[in-house]
Amino acid sequence: MTRETGDVTRVDHGRTLMSGEPLVFHCNHYNYWLQKTLLLPEGLGMRAVIRDAASSAAHAMITQAARERGATEPAEILRIAADCFSALGFGTMDFSGAGEAGGAVRTPTSHYGQCLRMASGADFAEPQELFDQGYAAGALAAAHGRPAGSYAARSEASQSMGAEVGEIALAPRETPADFFTAPGRGPHAAGDVPPQSPDTNVDEGAVLSALAGLDLSGNEEGLLPRFGVILTNHFANFYDRISFEFVRRMDGTGMLDMAEELLVEAGYRCAFNTFGGIMTSAEWDAVVKPQCKTTEDWVHGMVAVANALGWGVWRVHELTPSRLVVRIWDDYESTGYLGMYGESDRFVSHLAAGGVAGLMNLVYPGRIAERPTLDAEYYARIFESPERFEPRGVKCMASGDAYTEVVAER
Repeated sequence: MTRETGDVTRVDHGRTLMSGEPLVFHCNHYNYWLQKTLLLPEGLGMRAVIRDAASSAAHAMITQAARERGATEPAEILRIAADCFSALGFGTMDFSGAGEAGGAVRTPTSHYGQCLRMASGADFAEPQELFDQGYAAGALAAAHGRPAGSYAARSEASQSMGAEVGEIALAPRETPADFFTAPGRGPHAAGDVPPQSPDTNVDEGAVLSALAGLDLSGNEEGLLPRFGVILTNHFANFYDRISFEFVRRMDGTGMLDMAEELLVEAGYRCAFNTFGGIMTSAEWDAVVKPQCKTTEDWVHGMVAVANALGWGVWRVHELTPSRLVVRIWDDYESTGYLGMYGESDRFVSHLAAGGVAGLMNLVYPGRIAERPTLDAEYYARIFESPERFEPRGVKCMASGDAYTEVVAER
């Protein structure tokens, strides 16, 4: 299958860009849990934040991709936008019913429409395709040379609510004065990253080379089933904007600590489903498991795989059966925060914190090497266990440190 997308480049510290926008892999369970978390408090206006964050990142990528491909006509640019949407695992998008005055965009398949339903186990009461709406609005604006916030979007038919095909209505609007602008790659760490820890039998270079040979782009339906989950190769700036704006708005309610704890919980869900799915997959059995001679090698092996996800470079600094210290260079939460808001006086790498502790919970109390079933009972058993690991952010690039450091202890 041939798709015309933007240029994909790999830059320092494990980052991947498509037409200047940093990408990170996450699964449908994380996307479901994160969005559920953001929409739970009433009155925060997070639906608009999610749509506009998607619109900004999509507009920036599509505008640059059109330049790279020499596309100038709206139809050409929208074809690139549809191809990017599918290649990144978001589904399929049909712009034939939309023009400069707005119109209808159809989504015959949708990660947010279909795969979030799989994660939840039921239809939703309200449309979940907020990312799709924002992407469509940003793409139409890019195609017609208008600012990213130039179109309002609403759902006319939602697969997350049971519709066979999704439909998004777009209409012109005035761009809000405070409309979010995606910062591209954002600031990044200077200098070299230390080598992999010598205290393991796992060869990270071999793991990364093997993963580089996998096709991790959307299939004919524009979806990306891998490792027992449905992946997206998503916009880091989208995740950062919606997460940090949630924290900012929750701070206004006096519940800042709770907001941050909820984002760490989303990180637990990510680790459980993505890391758990990877460590029980055929790919793991073929590439990583043969190198795992000790329990600790399972931690090192998963850290090696994590370094292929676009999350920055993780390094195991200290590891015992009761404690893991991970240092991260260019964790995408820090780089995004710095690009959007400047330095923070608080730890911001909540996904990373949940991921580090979640990994230890899978390996030690969870005994992932015994290939348990990744279901709700298993999640409750390990993440509510007295033996569970809990994370603590010690350093953060967003606060001016050279790297982000997370300690997980039990």
